[in-house]
Amino acid sequence: MFIDIMTIYKKRFILKKTIFLSALLLLFCEVVFCQEEVRQLTIDDAVILAADNNLSLKRNQLALNQLELKDKYSWNSVSPTIGASAQFGNGLQENSTSLSISGNVSFRLTPSLYSSIKSAKLNYENGITSYETAVKTVEKNVRQIFYSLIYSKENLSLLNRNLETAKQRYDLSQEKFSRGQLSELDLLTTQMNYESLKPSYESAEIAYENSIANFKQLLGINQNEQIELIGNLDEMMNVSINQDLLEYNLEELPTVKEIKSKIELAKTNLLATKFSAWGPSISLGYNASKAGQDMTGEFAWADFKQSVSVGVSIPLDGYLPWSNGSLSVSAQKSNLEDLNLQLENEKTTVELTIKKYIKEINQAKSQLSSLQSNVALAQKTYDMTLNAYNYGSRDLLTLQNAADSLLKSKNELQSQVYNLICKIMDLEFTLGLPLGALTAAE
Repeated sequence: MFIDIMTIYKKRFILKKTIFLSALLLLFCEVVFCQEEVRQLTIDDAVILAADNNLSLKRNQLALNQLELKDKYSWNSVSPTIGASAQFGNGLQENSTSLSISGNVSFRLTPSLYSSIKSAKLNYENGITSYETAVKTVEKNVRQIFYSLIYSKENLSLLNRNLETAKQRYDLSQEKFSRGQLSELDLLTTQMNYESLKPSYESAEIAYENSIANFKQLLGINQNEQIELIGNLDEMMNVSINQDLLEYNLEELPTVKEIKSKIELAKTNLLATKFSAWGPSISLGYNASKAGQDMTGEFAWADFKQSVSVGVSIPLDGYLPWSNGSLSVSAQKSNLEDLNLQLENEKTTVELTIKKYIKEINQAKSQLSSLQSNVALAQKTYDMTLNAYNYGSRDLLTLQNAADSLLKSKNELQSQVYNLICKIMDLEFTLGLPLGALTAAE
């Protein structure tokens, strides 16, 4: 009996040990699996992912494919219309049968054929330009959001550090209050300072997580996939602007060229509307038929018949000022005049925008030097405070405050670097330059 009980306990022990080891194995596999799922992304990796997976770009590509197809077959309005018909009849009372077969081919030629072909070509060329602009826009957004997330992560670290410092200050105040070394008012003040930092940190954390989710959507990757951004803002700290690339031709700027292409398309549409309202059309037709009938028990075909037709149609209502054709022409003319006004306005606007970006870039670069000096000063203060703390002449909170000041100075510097990066990218995008063309390491 004793042996059986020992055997049972031994088996239970082995079973528990097996379950424990299995659980450890599963936990290890889960940790390894989670680690494998973390994808490290540089800024160039992110740009490539967005170019391959971004849903907006895929939709733009589909639209471009349709424009290409329409341009390829823009001549299809002159494609012949072909028809064939057969008719069989049976006279129940006369006991006769009949059969007729006919076919026809017709063409229609209109002056709008020229405008249709030209319009399809212009639409396709505009589609190519729009797709290229969409690609550059996505790349600019990816690069700016990438640096924004790096900056936000640093800012989140600062808020967390401030929260920890406030918590330690509050804990120390509680100890002093319990020993009668601090008033209740001062204790409540430190508690209020600590509690007031919590919502800011939580809001910043949620905003960072939402930005990561939007960034994944922009890259076209699964939301469950964990990513780690590899990069920092320090690499863009010292940049110089290639002044040669700031020389531009106003007529060749992307937004100006876009409106000019719209004007060309509007001219073609106006011509097509005029053709539709006033232009003659020519129609050509060919018809062939053969019929047969059985009246005496033997089926006999009649003579083969052919006919050719030519027609000319000239719309006259387009010459009436209140007709739809005349009103359509007037509307197209107004649209063309409006686009010309937009072009003149855009030339002024884009020139002012370029000058504004250049001023903001120069201002940001000039402020970087003073912010770098602040970081150097905060670093020196921290080093001196750390040395004093090691010798016992400064307490821990003083050291933490010096560290927080250093972190804040670095964060302000990175904020200005991020602002500089965005302004340079905006200027490059406005000038139609590849992103990164204006900058070079000093």
